[in-house]
Amino acid sequence: MQITVTLFTLLASLVSSVILADIIVIMHLGWILFMLVGFTLTIHGVLYRKKSFFDRWLFRTLHVAGIVFVSLIAIIGRQIRAICPITIWENALRAKYDPSSAYSGEFIPHYVEKLVYPDMDPLIITIGTVFIGVFTLVVFIVRPPEKIRRILFKAP
Repeated sequence: MQITVTLFTLLASLVSSVILADIIVIMHLGWILFMLVGFTLTIHGVLYRKKSFFDRWLFRTLHVAGIVFVSLIAIIGRQIRAICPITIWENALRAKYDPSSAYSGEFIPHYVEKLVYPDMDPLIITIGTVFIGVFTLVVFIVRPPEKIRRILFKAP
């Protein structure tokens, strides 16, 4: 009999579900900030032609992959009522601790939108997310990081 211990099970046994859910909220906020900072840096790099930004291949690759993923969730999620996997994980932990503490819907409307944009249509967030995703992807394609460009267009 093989025993497999996942990271989640190990952490859940060491820390309460509500603390893990709070840690996930902080990680989720960090992810959102990473997406927004990456978008801001992309605009800055394009407007001011900052070569140093365009050479940061790891940051740009992680950012473009992340924003494409987030954009797909925003587009597909509206069609099939899917939500972010991080939100699902957080809600599962909250429901495990206290079922009434889980919320329905997505992270941004639940935590941020109520503070910054009360009674805002979630479609606005979807449109903004998709715009950021398309812009970032176009810039990544038009001006790929130098290291990736060398690999793709290597002279024979």
